[in-house]
Amino acid sequence: MSLLRTLPPALVVLLAACPGRQVKDRPVLADPVSGSDGNVIAAMIAELQDDVLTSYERDEPPDVETGMIPAEIGGARLGVGPGDVLIAGELERAPSRWPLRVERDLPTAIRSKRLETHLAQDLSAAWVYDELSWRIAMCGRTAVIPLRITMLYARDGDRWVPIFEHMSFGHTATPRRDGQLYGTRIPSKVVATSDIVDELSAAMSPVLSLGANRAAGLASGPEAMLLGPDVAAEWHGLDVLKAQLVPGPAKVVEDRRIGLVGRSVEGSTIAYWVGNVVADLPARPGYAAGKARLRTTFVFEKRRTVVSDPEDKARDPRHDARSCAVDDTDCTWVLVQGHVSQPIGDQELATRVFGTALLSSNLESGESLQLTCDDGSTSTATVPAGVLPAPPPAARTP
Repeated sequence: MSLLRTLPPALVVLLAACPGRQVKDRPVLADPVSGSDGNVIAAMIAELQDDVLTSYERDEPPDVETGMIPAEIGGARLGVGPGDVLIAGELERAPSRWPLRVERDLPTAIRSKRLETHLAQDLSAAWVYDELSWRIAMCGRTAVIPLRITMLYARDGDRWVPIFEHMSFGHTATPRRDGQLYGTRIPSKVVATSDIVDELSAAMSPVLSLGANRAAGLASGPEAMLLGPDVAAEWHGLDVLKAQLVPGPAKVVEDRRIGLVGRSVEGSTIAYWVGNVVADLPARPGYAAGKARLRTTFVFEKRRTVVSDPEDKARDPRHDARSCAVDDTDCTWVLVQGHVSQPIGDQELATRVFGTALLSSNLESGESLQLTCDDGSTSTATVPAGVLPAPPPAARTP
């Protein structure tokens, strides 16, 4: 006989009316994959920024050993001076990246003013932009040389590997008075298929030539950036659609090295272009019209094309999160970063920075930098024998 049968009827009714213990549904946990991805991306960006700042401080030849780019193309480093061009194996013996070649003879400092990093959609690479302030202390004062730098890095396993670096001093592009093209040639080399080269050219050429259809192959999100030779020629985000990289109508591709980032051509979503173009520059006060050799670096990303009809969900990238490395249906190459510059010699650069205080007259041949100080004394970029100055510290300036 059960317990309920032995209880009085009134007590049974009372027990039945008592509510039982209520168990609330447990809250749904946050998606651990999403949180992990966010943490991974933040960690990758932080690691890359640290690598970039450390490279400023050490100023050593880059570590370019990687299987993420074609060995035939290799990496590149384009500097400020006319001969500052290093390609592939030449990077193993890269000298200092800073202009005037005096940073080890003078108290100098490097300041990062605007470091920007943007990851590829498949996290295989990242493109970088920074404004740099290179400071030289002489005669009790500090001279500041503003520089711009763009870079491309590849993700190789758990590390970032530099692919190319392009540094420039912003100034108005002008033809040389002797009519000669100024700056070292870049050996051309292409390993991409002709179809890929055609797509990259279709995205890049209208941007250089101010073509009416340039918006079709140009990214315009916050990750997009274009730099021209002039100090004011800088565009970010949506402003790239109105960029005028180089004045004048004609820009002829002279040299080009085209490579892909990835273990295979089929799985690559990042391409890079390093080369020279010859531009017909218009006349301006003090300079006649003429031709000039300009350095160029471009970064492209393969992305899905946004279709005109948003209802077509099967083809609209807003409804398709697959990487173009997995399925390249309706994918195309778009330009995400571009940098065009004109090299400047040490003598001209020092004259612009130090003016009439400059005593050196042949810096191109390796002459020491000499200035006349305010008190009439001479400041020379030398140090006592056997004394090695400390490398310049890299730091961010708010």
